[in-house]
Amino acid sequence: MTKVLEYHFNPPFRRNSQTPIWLKKKNQNYFFDGLCFYPANSKEKLLGHLCIIAELCETKPEETEVLSGLVKIVQREYYRFFYPNPTDCFKWALEQGNRFLARQLKNNNTNWLGKLNFAVFAIRPDLSVNLAKIGSPAALLFTNGEVFDLSHSLTQEAGPFKSFSNTIEGSVQNTDKILLLSQKLFETFDEEEIFRWILSAKTPRIAKNVFKQKKEVLRQSFGVCLLVFAKSKKFHLPAWPLMKRYVPISKTIQPHLGQKRPIDLLQTILLFLILAALIFLGWRLL
Repeated sequence: MTKVLEYHFNPPFRRNSQTPIWLKKKNQNYFFDGLCFYPANSKEKLLGHLCIIAELCETKPEETEVLSGLVKIVQREYYRFFYPNPTDCFKWALEQGNRFLARQLKNNNTNWLGKLNFAVFAIRPDLSVNLAKIGSPAALLFTNGEVFDLSHSLTQEAGPFKSFSNTIEGSVQNTDKILLLSQKLFETFDEEEIFRWILSAKTPRIAKNVFKQKKEVLRQSFGVCLLVFAKSKKFHLPAWPLMKRYVPISKTIQPHLGQKRPIDLLQTILLFLILAALIFLGWRLL
């Protein structure tokens, strides 16, 4: 079963007492959060885990409602409906998140523009995954002795207003690891070579020991990270490469409530060819 480790370093309103005062002051307007949501029932089990990290830089405490609001909406909408393709559940949640941000702009709540970093990652029992982001959070894949930066594969719109625009989808393998971490924490992990240690960590227990060994350094760091250990026994399927989908979040997706799905283009072409062949054979027989 997939396991997720959560680490919050000097979280807002609970700064470490041993952190130097000058460092606290430097980060007093830096707010972040990281959460992993688990299926609440058998219906949600097929949708697996939903991991979210979010951060706002250079903002005031009263302006952080957009952060918590976006987290709640994405989580609620992801598990709200069941689509035959779980990726559509993911896209539906992102679309509702975009609408939430658009409402903030409409209501002249613009203090978060250019300051929001947000990443959403879903992993299901068959190890199929989806990833989307706003801003510049980091998302790394550790597989087969190599590290890949998935976040660089996702494009963003120009201008201060950024929203979810496309996703990465695909499948990972048993024992693969996915790391989501806030922007400020990335530099610390890089300097302390924590990425190299995570790459070699075979189990969550070993990874925990890595963080314990780096405790003194991380105590003075600010940010959040979620480390996902992909593991599946019953539902494991052969992995297929993670691919970016350049299709913007569809505004036509509707909740699946048992209605028939529309026939896609390939099916339409196939039916047309079959019909044409039948007409041709009928004409030859005449």
